[in-house]
This record gives sequence, structure tokens and C-alpha cells, in this order.
Amino acid sequence: MYKAAVALCVLVMAGNAFAEDAPGNAARDFETYSPRIEAARISVEEAPEIDGDLSDAAWSRAAIVEEFYQVEPNEGTAPSQPTRAYIMYDQKHFYVAVHAFDSEPDKIRRSQLQRDPALEDDDGVRILIDTFGSFRDSYFFAMNPNGAKNDALVENNNNFRDEWNVIWRGKAKVVEDGWIAEFAIPFQSISFDASLDEWNLQIVRTIRRNNEEIRWANIDRNRSRIDMTNPGRLAGIDDIKSGIGLEIQAFAAGTVVHDWQTDETDFEFNPSGNVFYKVTPSLTASLTFNTDFSDTGLDERQVNTGRFSLFYPETRDFFLQDAAVFEFGGRIYNNGPVNGLPFFSRNIGIVNGRPVDIVAGAKLSGKLGPANVGLISVRTAAADEIGVDGQYLSAARISVPVLSESKVGIVFTNGDPTGDANNTVAGADFQYKKSNVLNGGTFTADFAYIQSFGEGERDHMAVSHLGYRSETWNGNIRLRDIGENYSPKLGFVNRTGVRRTDFNAWRAYRPNRNWLRYAETGVYAGRITNRNGGLLDSYYGGWLFLQNDAGDELFTEHEHNYEFVADPFTLAGEVPVAAGEYSSNTHNVRAFSTSSRPVAGGAGVRWGSTYGGRFLDVETGFSLRPSMHVELGLSYNYIDFDLPAGALGIHIASIDSTVAFSPDMTIKTEIQYDNISEAFTFFSRFSWEPIPEREIFLSFGHTALIDRVDFPRDFTSLGSSLSLRLGHTFRL
Repeated sequence: MYKAAVALCVLVMAGNAFAEDAPGNAARDFETYSPRIEAARISVEEAPEIDGDLSDAAWSRAAIVEEFYQVEPNEGTAPSQPTRAYIMYDQKHFYVAVHAFDSEPDKIRRSQLQRDPALEDDDGVRILIDTFGSFRDSYFFAMNPNGAKNDALVENNNNFRDEWNVIWRGKAKVVEDGWIAEFAIPFQSISFDASLDEWNLQIVRTIRRNNEEIRWANIDRNRSRIDMTNPGRLAGIDDIKSGIGLEIQAFAAGTVVHDWQTDETDFEFNPSGNVFYKVTPSLTASLTFNTDFSDTGLDERQVNTGRFSLFYPETRDFFLQDAAVFEFGGRIYNNGPVNGLPFFSRNIGIVNGRPVDIVAGAKLSGKLGPANVGLISVRTAAADEIGVDGQYLSAARISVPVLSESKVGIVFTNGDPTGDANNTVAGADFQYKKSNVLNGGTFTADFAYIQSFGEGERDHMAVSHLGYRSETWNGNIRLRDIGENYSPKLGFVNRTGVRRTDFNAWRAYRPNRNWLRYAETGVYAGRITNRNGGLLDSYYGGWLFLQNDAGDELFTEHEHNYEFVADPFTLAGEVPVAAGEYSSNTHNVRAFSTSSRPVAGGAGVRWGSTYGGRFLDVETGFSLRPSMHVELGLSYNYIDFDLPAGALGIHIASIDSTVAFSPDMTIKTEIQYDNISEAFTFFSRFSWEPIPEREIFLSFGHTALIDRVDFPRDFTSLGSSLSLRLGHTFRL
């Protein structure tokens, strides 16, 4: 067997055989290196045409950056291809152009055309701007050589919110000596601290065929490309305008819904809108009316095979705007099961998995002096079909930077989406970070205490997390204490009355060989008790992860579990599991090829014992990109249980497709089915932005039941909907 715990010992002993002494740049101390550029100013009348061509006279006046360094595969060395960036601004826009020189332009990877592509699969240019000097939160803008645009919010140097979309212009074009990308980012589209003399800036280029990453700043492969701990400095931005700071998004949507069970057809006309006003350049007030979420995609299909409720992330645009200011707890809620969130915006407008209309909402977000401020209050409509009255739901988050890289803050929520109880939550957190510790590593320490108040539900949650990350040795330890009656109704909690300890440690290697670029092996352990110290669950295991030069991956894992099931439950609502003590061993092997290839795929297999029986979990995925215009993805997951009380086979399948006519016109289709709910869902969305301020959106959805017992399978249609939405953004 290939147990990762054994592999840990083997790799540690063989560590000296791995060539980790990649050549560096003796002229630079990259631990303190922070390049600086002063942006050139042009007049609004001189603004360049954004067309992927640098022949506009304005670009000859731009400040130029040419000093870039490799981060992957050889940290600190000269890139295999030169890069030149041009930086300038006028009163309304920030402009960046990047000439990505390439001696073999026919080998430039550009397989995607749609908005928000999987940019890691193509050559790309990324721009990150921290307009508040936070060194942790930033705006992200990127393009591939086709001009496929990607924009996102980066929170706490870790969370990447690419569901966020904003108005900006960008074009890219392949030329005889490489490719060119032009960015024009309106100051109306971002918030900023007008009192700052300098912003933080990062420019990143990737050359996909070499799996090569090139950066202007933060020359440290221990930090991700979205990390702004050690960015470059952008000076000279002064006397910029964002109009009067008013933006109005107006939408008109018409929807036809047909109920196949009653053969009734209804038509609804739903006007909606959002209003944004910059109280200051760094503080935005927002209003939403009759909020429309018709453009939100399907949640990833999941079947619950455990004892605790599942977590689904937020995907709706209104709640993702300025989401960084609501971030709480730092790394406490990263890399592991989510439990105990004090505020989770998905609980606004969704009750017990069912959508509830939002009548109106108000939000204030941004920066007030040194403080990050997020306030939101929403009025939801009554939903008689699920027995829910209209509710007022509110949340607030304030944080202040302290020390050099840390922050302290508070969170507050009030309201219960179901209306069943009065509920208030208050909490505080401290997020400590220290870079360049022990030969360039980073030490983090996060602490949070949260108290919920309600009818018989007054209780607390206390969490601490310590972590160390470096080029070689890494580790984390997390402690949680969750009271029995801790109940954040506007948050997320799925297990209370426990004390939990989680630990992991791993060693990373970088052989820098074609067949093996990166290797990682580690161990982990955890223990869960009740509040009196009685053991509920425990686990320990180890893993081995390998990645080659192209990006193909192999992962193996072995884990031992102990579970004490106090109350019987039914697995996936089908097979009873009796109360008692259970020990199990699980093995896991996963192998996936890089998705940058035209045809890519992989599979994972988990197997072992569980609840006195056995299980087998097979997951496969496949993607096809015959051209930049078409992408097809298929996934299938089969889980087989053979338990003392019965057997169960679970099938989950999905098909995703994208047809991109241009970077601004796409059709995306999602098809999902699982045999436990027997639910079949089809959802197709056509979106077109003739100009960045205007949208045309057409969607068609169909739901049905597919009987998993009878053969041939009965296909029973439940409902169909066709929706057309027209939108326009007015900026003043």
C-alpha cells in the first residue's frame, strides 16, 4: 500500500536528493524588495482607444515597468520571455497595458473566450490594486490573449470572489512578437482612499506552456499570486474623479412560468433596481429594490451522506459587492468544515433552501477613516407557501488595522430569516500576521469570540488558529469551543455543544524536474469531544501530493476515524445507522490531468469501512475545449454503501457547457441529476453586454423527477420558466 504516513518518512529522508537550490538573483533581497512606479497623468481627451493596440500616442507617455522576475519554476530568476507594462491615468480611468513578448507566438495558450474564464489554463495577465493600503484586500482584473475578462474581489489575501463583476473595459490581441492586453478601469468602479499618497499594485503574467509565473513584486512562491503582503507601490494618483458618485442599475424582467402538474401558466413582470452612492471615495451606500437573482447559476449538486447539514457558498452579485469588508475570523473558517459563522449572507433571501423575495435592502460598505465598515439591512417578503412572514434582517462588521499586518474587529447580526425567534449575535476577532519569520516564513494567529442571544439560545463560540507557512515546513492548529445553545440565525452552524482540535503539518519539496515540479507530504489529526470532555469523534491520517511540470496531479491519502453516534440517523435519508461506536479506515487516490489541455480529465477513488459496513466512492470528471468558443464539462460521482441495515447506491451527475460568441456574449447551460432526490434540473442562460453598461439576459429552466425504481425511467415534468431581463447602468 501507498499509505501517505509511510511516504512522509521516505520523503523526509530523501529530502537531500531533491534539488531545492534553484538559482536566485543575488542583486535583490526579495524579502524586502518592493518596487515603485509613479503613474503618468494624461488628459481625458488623450485617453487611448482600448483595442489591444499600443499605437495610441498616449501610451508613449506612460510610465514603464520592465523589471519582472520568475516565481515559478525558478524563484528570483529572469523570465523566459520579457514583459513590458505601461501605467497611466486620467481623471476618470486607470490604464494599464502589458506587452507580453513571446518568441514563439504560435504556442501562446488561448483556449477560452467567455467572461471569468479558468485563467490558470491559458496565458494571462493579472492586475491587482489595493486602493486602501490594506496589504490584504484588493481588486483583481485579468485577461487572456483572447480578451476574455476576469474580475474578482480578493479578501484577506486568500478568498477569491470571482462571482463579482464590475464595469471596465479590456481588449487583448496576439501580435507577431507576443500579445498585448489593455485595461481601462473606471475610478467609479472601485472605491479608494483619496488621502493615500500611494496604492499597492501587483502585475502578474503567466506563460502556460511552461507553467511559468512572472511577477513585478512579491517574488516569493510561498505566497500566492493574489497575496498583497509585499506588493509594488503605485504613486502619483491624484485629483481623480468618480463623478458625483451615483450609479443606478435598472432592470426590467418578464417571466413566464408553466406548472406541468396543474397545466397552469403564469406571467410576471418584475422591475428591480440597485442604487449605489459614494458617500466618500472610499465609502459606498447601496440600495436594492425587488432584488432580481435570475442570473445566479445552480448550486453544485450535493447529497448529504453524513449527520450534519451541508454548506453552500454565496453566489449572488448584490451580496458579493464589497464582500471583503464583511470577512470575519481570518483563517478560522478556511481549509476545513465550515461551522459557526456569525454572518452568512446566503441566509438573506433563502429560507430552508427556498427562495424568498427581497422587498428592499440597504448597505453601507467601504472605509471610514482607518476602519473597514460593512452595514447591511434587508426587508424580506412573506412567503405563505413555506409559512414565513416578512422579516427585517441586519448585520454589521467593523475592523481596524493594527500593528503592521494585523487587524482587530467586531461583528453584529440581528434577525431570524424564519421568524421563529428573536436572535442577536455579537462577536470580536483579532487576526495577527507576521511575515519573514524563520527564513522567510509567515506566522499567523487568529482569535474570535462570538455570543448569540435569543429565547433560550444564549451561548458562545470561541476559536483560535495558529499557522506557519514557508517554502518547506508548514503547519496549523485550530481549537474550537462551541456551546450547546450557540445559534447564529443569520450565520451558519451545523454542530454545537462540542470542543474540537484540528492539527496538520506538512513538508513541501520543489525538485524542479519535468516529471516532478512540486511534492508535498504531511500528517493530520483531530479530536472532537462534548463540553464535558467525552470523546465524540477522532481521526488521524497522512497524505502525499505530487505535481509535474505541466500541472498534472496525483494525490493519495490514508485516514483512520472513530465516531460516536449518540442518536440514530438515516444515511442520505435512506439507510438507517444505529447509535453506537464506529471505527473505520479510508483510502483515497486521485489523479487529474491539467485542464489546460484541449481534452482533460481524471478520477478519484475512496474506499474503506464506515458505520459497521463498507463504502466505495468513485468520482470522475472530463472537460473538452475543441475551440475557444466551446467548452464542455461532465462529472459523475457514484457512492456505494453496504451497511448492516441495508445497501444504497448514490448517483450524482452534471453536464456544464459554454458557448462563447465573444467575450461579451455567451450561452451557459447546466444540467444536474441525483437519484436520491430524483430531481433533474436544466438551466440555460444567454447573456450579452453590447457595452459594459448594458445587458440582455435570457434564461430557460426546467425541473423534473426521474424515477430511479421503475424501468424504463419515468420522466415527470414539474415546471418550466422562461425569463427575459434587460438592464442598464446609469453613472453620474
